[in-house]
Amino acid sequence: MYLHLDHQSGEPIYRQIVEQIKFKIACGQLVPADRLPSIRELAGQLKVNPRTVVQAYDELQSGGLVVCKQGQGVFITDNHGAMPAGLRRKAIEDLIKRTLAETSRLGADVSEVRRIFEEVAKEMGAGK
Repeated sequence: MYLHLDHQSGEPIYRQIVEQIKFKIACGQLVPADRLPSIRELAGQLKVNPRTVVQAYDELQSGGLVVCKQGQGVFITDNHGAMPAGLRRKAIEDLIKRTLAETSRLGADVSEVRRIFEEVAKEMGAGK
């Protein structure tokens, strides 16, 4: 599973993991019964302390988005149904903030990002 961590963002690493997994659930990249990487596996991939992954998985479990099965792994639950509007909005806002931060580092301003976003959305047929 690919996750991008921004160590300069000021946002705690575990929160970045949580928000990106929430986003993957919201957009259907992760579906009920999908198994997440083990704590050690994800910590190794991301080069973070395993406790950071534990903290992220605990928060996801508290939110009802995943279930931890002893000896089997961490799985996306099927009881969350459609993502609630507030949670979906928060996931989208977080994605936009990360995108704007990254594009700002590239020297792009908001109007350029907006224009490119609209062009890409139109190409994908999502601008309706």
